[in-house]
Amino acid sequence: MVGRGSAVGLFLALCCSDARATEVDLASWAKALPPAFDVSGSKNEPTYLAAIDIARDGDRFTIRGGAPAWMERSLEAVIVSADGSIAHEVCPSGMDCRQPARPAGFLSTAALLAASRLGRLHGSAAVEPYGAFEVVCIPGEQLSISAPILDPCFELRSGAAIAQKHRTSHRFDGPSLDPVSVKIRISSEKPAASPSSLLPKDNAS
Repeated sequence: MVGRGSAVGLFLALCCSDARATEVDLASWAKALPPAFDVSGSKNEPTYLAAIDIARDGDRFTIRGGAPAWMERSLEAVIVSADGSIAHEVCPSGMDCRQPARPAGFLSTAALLAASRLGRLHGSAAVEPYGAFEVVCIPGEQLSISAPILDPCFELRSGAAIAQKHRTSHRFDGPSLDPVSVKIRISSEKPAASPSSLLPKDNAS
C-alpha cells in the first residue's frame, strides 16, 4: 500500500519536473489531503510577533493565537460534518458563535473540507512559492466567502492555510504566517488516494 506521504511526494515530483505542469485540479487535490497536521508559526503585529498554532485532527480544526507565546492566547475550534456543515466546538472570548460558523484566515482548511464535501471545488489553481513552501491559493467564493478581498492559500502537502493573497495587489497579505517561522508536521498514518488522482492538470493537452 502506498503511504499518503509517498503518493504526495510522487505527485510533487511529477508536477515540478515539468515547467508546464504548474496547476493542480482542486477537487482531486483536496480529496487527497492528509487527515491531520500541526502547524506553528508567527504573524507580524504592529508591536509584537503573534504566536500561532493551527491543527487538524480529522474533522476537527483548531487555532490558538492572537498574542505573544508567553501570554494567554485565544482558542477556537470548529467541526466539519459529513454533509459539509460547520459548527463551533470552542468559541473564543468576545466572538458570537450563535450564528453558523464561517471559518476564514488560518481556519480556512475547515472551509476547504466543507467545500470538498459539498462538491463546490472546481477548476485548477497554480502552485506558487511561499518562502520554502509551496501553496495553492483558492478563490474565496468557492469557500463560501462573501465578496472576498483576500483569497486563502494552502500549503500544498498538508492543506494547512498559512497565507492569504490580496485580490488587487496579488501579494501575500493579511493574516499570513511569516514563512521563515513556519513548521509543519503531517500525519502519514492513513493510506493515500490513488496517485493518478494527484496528477497535475496537463495544460498542453
